Amino acid sequence: MDRKLDEIVISLKEELVRSISDSIKIKSVQDTPVDGGPFGKGVRDSLDQTIKLAQKLGFEARNADGYVGIVDYGLGETFGVLGHLDVVPEGEGWEVPPYSGLVKDGEIWGRGTQDDKGPMIAALYALKAIKDYVKKPSKRIRLIFGTNEETGWECMKYYVKHEEIPDFSVTPDADFPVIFAEKGIVNYGISAPAISREKGLVIENLTAGEAPNMVASSAKVVLRGADDEILEKIRSFSPKNNTKLEINKSDRRVEISITGISAHGSTPNKGQSALAALVDLLAELPLEDSEMKRLLSTIRNKIGYEFYGESLGISGRDSMSGELTLNMGTLRLQAGVLKLVINIRYPVFFNEAMIRSQIEEAFNGFRVETYHHQKPLYVSPDSELVKMCREVYKEVTGHDEEPIAIGGGTYARAVPNAVAFGALLPGNVELAHQPNERISIEDVLLVARIYAQLFLRFLQT
Repeated sequence: MDRKLDEIVISLKEELVRSISDSIKIKSVQDTPVDGGPFGKGVRDSLDQTIKLAQKLGFEARNADGYVGIVDYGLGETFGVLGHLDVVPEGEGWEVPPYSGLVKDGEIWGRGTQDDKGPMIAALYALKAIKDYVKKPSKRIRLIFGTNEETGWECMKYYVKHEEIPDFSVTPDADFPVIFAEKGIVNYGISAPAISREKGLVIENLTAGEAPNMVASSAKVVLRGADDEILEKIRSFSPKNNTKLEINKSDRRVEISITGISAHGSTPNKGQSALAALVDLLAELPLEDSEMKRLLSTIRNKIGYEFYGESLGISGRDSMSGELTLNMGTLRLQAGVLKLVINIRYPVFFNEAMIRSQIEEAFNGFRVETYHHQKPLYVSPDSELVKMCREVYKEVTGHDEEPIAIGGGTYARAVPNAVAFGALLPGNVELAHQPNERISIEDVLLVARIYAQLFLRFLQT
């Protein structure tokens, strides 16, 4: 490790903290497009602020049509760092204002501190240290600030179409030590027409789940035509995953609300799916619409409370990336159609076409559609990029953990020769997308120190 460079990074600590705090104060959640901001005013303002910061630090920095921010240092063979400034909505349950950028107890609080403003600004200050230390580099470091990672990746599609692709890249939007594989990600929609009935037990309204890549924390259904026998059946229902039911009755209508525990779609076993419990309940009831009942029964029999696709016949694993996971994301009754959307993360050496074929057989007679398919990412653990990241991480931290595979998806999939490198340190709690998101000052400074050494290693090779 270059000690002098490390000292320069450490000397920038107060500026780094202040800049992250300032960035957090802008609510950069996707919104209605505005002039110069295809993803809304907040995202545009965050990008503008970041470009101004980079220019203040002495870099060539530009805003590419509101889609990405580009910061360059040097010329020639290029090492890219891809991250994002947009954030997910704040949600409920915060102890502090989510866009305050509050610094307390050695931590910076707010939406985006972990995902991904904090790590990307740390990379910017790592590059600032490099600029102060290496005056005429023969290669180039390029920071690429995306603005649409949470909701569609249109920013990266724009970049790939209009800008130069780096020779090598990393993204600080996952975990250390280094991620060499990311599972394939695909959503499937499974639907059946809902026939309106005047008599019998009828579903009037149904909504469950927040997004396909989240374990459903809530589910609600309104039933019409429930007699005393059906009502007793509902009241005696006991979910198999400890979710909680609330039942409200008025006239001949029954409203059932189920509360579960959310988790990331890549780790459905860490949550308690309200959707799974709702399907389990509804499949037991004598619904008048036979096709809707058939779909609900098939969902329960072929998925139910499972996380790994056993009953669908798609379960399995490979030695590189682990096991296939399945999350029932959303279930909606809209415009005369009942539709389930499931989120599957499949191992890197699996075949998506075969997975779809098996699902089509399991749900024979229903409509099956493919949405949002991201192919797996695999970079050999023996590649020069992975070895370089691992060596730098070991030099700075003193730890030598093995490279890892994940079920999440990062910008490493957007360009060739890319891996995720940080920023969450082993043993730390991931708070991205959760209330009270925060990052410790020492951790984010360590990210900057690691990235500075990574940049120097690239420039010297």
